[in-house]
Amino acid sequence: MSNLHRAQIYIKEEQMHQLKFEAEKEHLAVSELIRRAIDHYLKTQVKNINWNNDPLVKVIGKIKLKVTNASVDHDHYLYG
Repeated sequence: MSNLHRAQIYIKEEQMHQLKFEAEKEHLAVSELIRRAIDHYLKTQVKNINWNNDPLVKVIGKIKLKVTNASVDHDHYLYG
């Protein structure tokens, strides 16, 4: 595994007992079980985003600029 970051978290003692029990059943490390739970949580959050109601999404394609390189040089156009 690459690009893993160390994180210290505090969980309840009962949660740790349950995590260890489930990790043993699956032949996984507790950390892998936690990573999978985080992945599952994040995937469910992304599904709940209603992009149709996002005001920024509604303006995509509506702004006409005289310049053709605004996406590349946006800092120049915004800040000088």
